[in-house]
Amino acid sequence: MEPASGGLDGCRSNSKPGSIAYQRTSDLECAQVLAIAKYIIVCLACAHGFGQRTKYVSAASRLAAMRLIFLCQALWNVSICLVKISVALLLLRIKQTHAWRIFLYSTMVLLILTAITSTLFQFLQCQPFSVYWDSSVFLRGVECVPQELITGNIVAASTVHVSTDLVFSFIPITFIRKLHRPRGEKIFLGILMGLGLFASSFAILRTAGANMIYTSHDIFRTTVMPTLWSMLELELALIAATIPTLKSFVQKSLMKLGRFFYDEKTETQVRNRLVELGFLNENSNEFVGLGRKLSKPDIGDDMTPASVRTSRKRKDEYAMTVEELAASESEGHGITRDLRAFGP
Repeated sequence: MEPASGGLDGCRSNSKPGSIAYQRTSDLECAQVLAIAKYIIVCLACAHGFGQRTKYVSAASRLAAMRLIFLCQALWNVSICLVKISVALLLLRIKQTHAWRIFLYSTMVLLILTAITSTLFQFLQCQPFSVYWDSSVFLRGVECVPQELITGNIVAASTVHVSTDLVFSFIPITFIRKLHRPRGEKIFLGILMGLGLFASSFAILRTAGANMIYTSHDIFRTTVMPTLWSMLELELALIAATIPTLKSFVQKSLMKLGRFFYDEKTETQVRNRLVELGFLNENSNEFVGLGRKLSKPDIGDDMTPASVRTSRKRKDEYAMTVEELAASESEGHGITRDLRAFGP
């Protein structure tokens, strides 16, 4: 069964409670709500000085900002899990074999376990966990798990997310090529499904940045980049999860966009722009020799010299001026008269 082509609304209109499409829509809606909540939380943290160096931010502002970032991380664990479960449910609708269903359900269970483990580890890696935003807790004594275990948890969770991004991006190629659709549409659909590869690249950057936090002398500032990478990873995952269902809409939009630029960006305008940028001389006839009919310049286009416009107007589609064409015709008539002179 092919996915609905109307986006989230299309999925909702063709879905019943309890169906796979309904569950996928619910997951996407929850993930989007959490993503918006995370964005708002990060904005509030920035209002408290998040992103600046520690010495320029008061202790109270740092405490408030880091508490918000701690909450933001917990929301991210849940939202990224919901997005990828939604992608798995989309793939489950496309193919219905027994092995395929076992694989996707196993992947969804793995994603849920990863989200639960990461969230619990976030609260249990140090006791009390308020040490994450309140450094004064160190004075009262803090018990934390070994650094190797913290790094291992980060790497393991990132491995799951990167691997699922790769799998969800490449697996559709195995059955897209078997669809009875035009080749261009298959390529277009494959590109849309492959957008998750960009999310996996941000997951790698997020992992590298998270490991730097524990060795940094300014944790307040170093936390910015992992937070940014995690937000980009989540947003790209949301785009990759929803855009395949908008295939028809995106395809029509790209066609309209192409026609818009074809109508507006005439050959004369393109030539004038190349002259402005220095890639083409004002008296160059490179565009004229292409064998295409010239388009009229727009009214008010004063960037092209008058001599160039006059010369171009007097040329036909075979790159000949009116005078050259007349001379050629006269020469042809003369040859015809000479041949008749030798006739019977």
